[in-house]
Amino acid sequence: MNTMTIRIPDSADIRNIAVVMRQLKGVAEVKIHRETQMQPIPGLPYTHEEKLASITKSEEELSMGLGILSEQLEKEVESW
Repeated sequence: MNTMTIRIPDSADIRNIAVVMRQLKGVAEVKIHRETQMQPIPGLPYTHEEKLASITKSEEELSMGLGILSEQLEKEVESW
């Protein structure tokens, strides 16, 4: 059994789409899940491309000695 996830931003269309999906050959069941729309946090990477770019930038900064390693951060926090 395969699962297909469809995200529908306008909840008014959900029932109509579910009716059509039930008519498709091979569809045994259609479930409707209502999820709370999560909003991205400003400044944090959201898309796959943004996440990859963030990781690449962090790796470059660490290799140039610009980042803080976790051990360094722990010592810095202890000094506060």
